[in-house]
Amino acid sequence: MSHEKLHQEAIRWYRQGLDDLEATQALIVAKKFAQACFYAQQSAEKSLKAVWISLDGDPWGHSCTRLLRDLPEPALAQFLPLLELALALDKLYIPTRYPDALAELTPGEAFTQREAESALAAAEQILHHVQQWLQVS
Repeated sequence: MSHEKLHQEAIRWYRQGLDDLEATQALIVAKKFAQACFYAQQSAEKSLKAVWISLDGDPWGHSCTRLLRDLPEPALAQFLPLLELALALDKLYIPTRYPDALAELTPGEAFTQREAESALAAAEQILHHVQQWLQVS
């Protein structure tokens, strides 16, 4: 695939990450905190996959941490400071969706506004770095 096509495909993934970020914001307003946390994780995941696609890589999996940690240089140097944010978001992938992931609670009972807002802030930081990497406005 040409560099231009890779860049355009990467931007498509980044735009979906932005859309998931907007969904996160709407879900926080609707007080759907577990779902907001999940969409924040999805936002970061899709954005990190955009970086891989821009490098003609084949991103696989759902772990933001793995997607970030396995990046080749020079991307790794730019994204490594975000590792703690990626780790925090990865912890939201399963328990935000499945009632059997939490002892005697449903995700809707277990997640708080503060957690959702923290997840949103983490995703926003990752998306900001991806935006700079892809040089999109």
